[in-house]
Amino acid sequence: MNELCNVACPIGIATRTNSFVRLFVGLIALVVGPQILIAQSKHAKFSTQRVVPAKASLSGSVAGLKIVQLAPGGAAARAGLKYGDVLIAYNNRPITSEDEIESVLRFFQLQFDHTGRPVTADLSLYRDGDMSVKTVRVPIGRLGIDTREWTFAGSFIESAIGNDDYVSAQKYLDEASKSGQYTDDQLLHMRILCVNNDKDGEKIRQPQIDELYQKYSPEKLRLLADYDLLYNKRYRAAAAIFERCLKIDPDVSTELSLASCYVEMENYDQAEALIRRVRARPKNDQNAPTDFGLAVISNIQARIYLGRRQYDKAEERLQQMLSEDQNDPFANIAFLYCAALRDVAGERPGEFELAYRIVSARSDMVVELMGYHIDALRAFVLVKQGHTSQARKIVEKWFASADAKKYVPIFWRKFPDGGEIINTWNALMPQQAVAAVR
Repeated sequence: MNELCNVACPIGIATRTNSFVRLFVGLIALVVGPQILIAQSKHAKFSTQRVVPAKASLSGSVAGLKIVQLAPGGAAARAGLKYGDVLIAYNNRPITSEDEIESVLRFFQLQFDHTGRPVTADLSLYRDGDMSVKTVRVPIGRLGIDTREWTFAGSFIESAIGNDDYVSAQKYLDEASKSGQYTDDQLLHMRILCVNNDKDGEKIRQPQIDELYQKYSPEKLRLLADYDLLYNKRYRAAAAIFERCLKIDPDVSTELSLASCYVEMENYDQAEALIRRVRARPKNDQNAPTDFGLAVISNIQARIYLGRRQYDKAEERLQQMLSEDQNDPFANIAFLYCAALRDVAGERPGEFELAYRIVSARSDMVVELMGYHIDALRAFVLVKQGHTSQARKIVEKWFASADAKKYVPIFWRKFPDGGEIINTWNALMPQQAVAAVR
């Protein structure tokens, strides 16, 4: 995994190509987990003002960038940064947007390239809700993090929605709007987050969507649905925005985003009908899928087969994807998963071991990137075959890895019947010794 900086593109610079990139990243992230990618942005000026602690007030201005993912072994992870830290300055230069952090990183990297000084930078942050400024020293260069813009009101809203409390989320949004401290785009981010995601929330959700489309452009709403809702796995709310957008401005990238939402909502027939419609267009149609779009369609179709537990068809589709890109993490791990399920079901005994050897020989990158996920699958197969001691040795090597403990249970939830892999992993993982009660 490359040590890069941010994944999010600033509002207003998206193109159709960028839309496809965001969509494809999102599709992989649904199964593989968050990926660390480059956000290309224009040079941005940054302030040289000194950083002062913020007030923990709902009506406060933008606070900074929240870390939502760290590359294992990256500069940020080595420096002790963690998920949820809010970055506010780099060498006392305030950073409140992706443009600003790109700019300051580039500035100091160029300075280092020319002079060899400074070797390190001071990164200022808030942690665990404490609004006093903390400082961490990091080496000059890319941090290996994925960030999202963080505002005081936005954090309150995210917390409320995390508890399915849309009433409180709307109250915080109203307070932020009245405060006059936030830009229109920041408030729109919050409004997008407040779109109701409840399964039975149709009477609430549709009026919210109507109001958004009366005030904002379809392109901006579609972009933020990708940016905020898909990222936070709020597929029902995102689907409602994409459906409305397609009635106004049919666009192939929006269709594929919607198909992805349908898959996550287990509406496989709707997803398949949508991608069939896209595939049927002649090549000269302005909304015909590009080669990249066809790769996205293959990814969606494979996930439909997986969701329906049609592992033989899924395997065929995944083999096709791997013939075009042997380093595709999703295709490799899903291919292994299909082989494992067919092996333990007795359909093709020994298939998993063969598939594991093929993947290991084919792509060092996938084995390194997906190491503990692959080993969780190997352990599952070994337990099913009655080789529990061998399985335990595989799992134990990840005991010291906080990432493995955290992400294996999250990762395998995205696969049908993946709960068995999670349960096997947890049962094999050594337990911490419990201190005697005195």
